[in-house]
Amino acid sequence: MFAEEGLIQVSNQSLLLSIAPLLGLAYVSHRMGLAVESPIVVGVIRTLVQLSVLGAILAPIFNYGHDRWWVVILYVFFMVTLAALEASARSAYYFHGMLAGVFCAFAVNTALACAWAFGVILRPTPVWEPQYVIPITGMLLGNCINGVALSLNTALSSLVEQSNEVEMLLAFGATPEEASSRLIKEAIRIGAMPLLNSMAVIGLISIPGMMTGQILGGTPPFEAAKYQMLILYLIAMSAFGTILLEVWIVRTAGFDAKSHMLRVDKFLKRPKKLNFLERTRKMGVSLARLLSRSASKPVLDEPINESLTLLPGNADVSAALAAEAIVKKANLEIFALGQTDIDIKQESNRLSLSALEIKGLSKSFEAKERNDDDTCSNNSCDSRGSARLLFQNLSVRLEEGAMLALVGPSGAGKSQLLRILAWLTAPDEDGGQVHFKGRSQHSFTSPEEWRRQVRYVSQHKVDIPGTPSHFIEQICGLKSWSHKNTPTHDTMIASAQHFMTQWGLDTTLLASEWKYLSGGEAQRIYLAIAVASQPRVLLLDESTNSLDDESKQRVENTLQQLASDQKTSILWVSHDSDQLRRLGRQESLWSNQAVDLVPASLQ
Repeated sequence: MFAEEGLIQVSNQSLLLSIAPLLGLAYVSHRMGLAVESPIVVGVIRTLVQLSVLGAILAPIFNYGHDRWWVVILYVFFMVTLAALEASARSAYYFHGMLAGVFCAFAVNTALACAWAFGVILRPTPVWEPQYVIPITGMLLGNCINGVALSLNTALSSLVEQSNEVEMLLAFGATPEEASSRLIKEAIRIGAMPLLNSMAVIGLISIPGMMTGQILGGTPPFEAAKYQMLILYLIAMSAFGTILLEVWIVRTAGFDAKSHMLRVDKFLKRPKKLNFLERTRKMGVSLARLLSRSASKPVLDEPINESLTLLPGNADVSAALAAEAIVKKANLEIFALGQTDIDIKQESNRLSLSALEIKGLSKSFEAKERNDDDTCSNNSCDSRGSARLLFQNLSVRLEEGAMLALVGPSGAGKSQLLRILAWLTAPDEDGGQVHFKGRSQHSFTSPEEWRRQVRYVSQHKVDIPGTPSHFIEQICGLKSWSHKNTPTHDTMIASAQHFMTQWGLDTTLLASEWKYLSGGEAQRIYLAIAVASQPRVLLLDESTNSLDDESKQRVENTLQQLASDQKTSILWVSHDSDQLRRLGRQESLWSNQAVDLVPASLQ
C-alpha cells in the first residue's frame, strides 16, 4: 500500500513482525548465557514506547511552538537533560555533581552548534522554527551521547585505576594537567574515534539515517546529501566540544584546587546493575520472604548502627574508647639510623633549620564496610564503619644529612605519613604542620615547588607506558623543572646510569619498556631516577622490598654516602630487620598506636 507521496506505509502488524527476530536473539542470548537479553528486551520496549510518544507529541509542538519560542526551548532543555542522564549513567565511576557537569557540557555545546546552524547557516523564519530546531538538535544529542559516555568512562576509570602513574608524576613536581595529560588525551581520543570513523566511511559503506529518510520522503538525493553533510559537521562540532568540556570537568573534580593532590576518594564505584531477569527474580524472592515473615511473626524494626566519629585532637579519646570501641594495637615508631643527631623537642633552641620538621601531625580516617550484596543502591546499602586514628600529635625533626627509619606493621600509617610529607595526602583538619627548612607547606608558591625538594618514592611497581629514558625526558620537561637549579636531562641520564652501575644494573635497561623489567630492576631504576633528580629529602616507602640482600646492601651504601656527602635527608620505611641493623638502628624517637574505633553494636 502506498501513500499519496509514494511512501510505503508501515502497519502495526508489520511493526510487531519486525520485533520477532530480536526476541529470538534474546532467547539465544539467554540460552548461551551472554547476559544481553535484558538490554535487547528493554531496548525494544523503550524504542516502541518512546518513539510512539514522540510521534504523538511532535505535531502539536510543531504547531504550538511556531509562534511561541519558549515551547521549543523547553523541549530542547528536556532533550539535553535526558542526554546528560543517559551519558552520565554509563560510567563505571561517578562523583557528586557529575550529572550537573555533564549537563552543562551538553547545554553549552548544543547551544553553540544550534546558534551556528540556525543563526548563520540555515536561518529559518522564525529562527526557533520547531520543524528544524527539534529534529536537528535531537540528532546532535543522539550522536554525541556515545562519544561523551566513552570519554567520561575512560577518564574516570583511568584516574582511579592508573592513579599510581599520576601520583608518580606529581611526586616529581608535575602539575595536575601534566600528570594526567596522557590519560586525558586517551579519553578524548577514545570518545572522538567512533564519530571520526563514521565520517571516514559515510557514503562509501553506509547511507546515514537522515539522508535515507529524506530520500524516502521524496527529497532529491543530492539535496539530502547536502543536509546530511551539514548535520555531520554540526555533530562533530558539538561532540568534540562536549567531550573536551566534560573531561576538563572530570580532571577539575579529581584534583584538589590548592594542594593539587589526586583525590581518588571523590570517585565512587557505581553499584552493579541487575538485568531484567535478575531484578524480577530478586523481587519475587523478596516478596516471598516478606509474606513468610508476615505469616509467622510481626516484622520488628532493626536498630540502626551508627559509626562513632573520632575527632582529631579530641582530649577525651580514652572515654570514647572505654564507651564503645575496640583498640587494636599497631605500633608505629621512628628510629634514628647511623650516627644521626636528632632533636625531637618542639621548643628547640637549635639555630640551624631542619631539612624537614613535623609539628603535631595527626591522621585518622573512617573505614567503611559494605554489605556482601554489592548490587544494592547507594541509599540502601548498610554502611558499617570504624574510625581509625593512625597517629596523633607526631612531632619530629629530620636534620640535613640525617637518616630516620619509620617502622610498623601493615596498616599502622607509614605510607600515609610519607604521603602527607610529600603533600600527596592531606592530614586531618587542624592536624599539624610540616616545614621544609623553616617554611611551611602552604608558604610555598605551589605544591610543585615543595615536591621538587621533597621526593616520595612509592613501593608500587612502575607500570606506565614507555621507557625509563622517556620518563626522565618527561620529568625534565615539567614546568617546575624550568628553574636553573634543577638538573638537566643529560645530567639526569648520567646520574641514573651511575647509580644503576653501582647497583649491578646494565645501563642499557634505560631504553627498555617498563613492562619488560623485573620487579627488582624496575624498583632500582625508579630509585636511581629519584636520587638523580637531586631532592633535598628522600621519602622511601619500602623502596628495596623487591631486592635480594646483595642489591639491598649496594643501595644502602649509596644512600648512606649520599646523606653524608650531599646532606640529603632520608626517611626510610622498612620491614626488614636486617636492613635496619645494617643501617645502624638506634633509639626510638617517637612511638604511636593506631586505634580502631568500632561501634559498640558491632563488637
